[in-house]
Amino acid sequence: MNKLSSYAWTIVAMLLAGPALADHCDANLDDAQAAIDNAYVLEPNVEDAVAALLPAAIEACLLEEETLASAEPGSLMLEPDYVSVGQSMLINVTALVSAP
Repeated sequence: MNKLSSYAWTIVAMLLAGPALADHCDANLDDAQAAIDNAYVLEPNVEDAVAALLPAAIEACLLEEETLASAEPGSLMLEPDYVSVGQSMLINVTALVSAP
């Protein structure tokens, strides 16, 4: 079991035990989790980056839920192609883990 599995997933589980993860991040979190689960070996620097980035991304997604809920009609945040900071961080986690 690599360091990421034992450390980051513990943090992820604690964060997810709180309020529900913002729906706008669900697909990106699923992608990141799948990439991590399918990674055979990660370079130590990638493992460290992901271990730091993943909990921060989840926290950003949770905070963004409040912002999205109070966004005024017509806000760019409500556009279907809007990518939030939390989503972007999760996309980066997936890219880091999936890089050849």
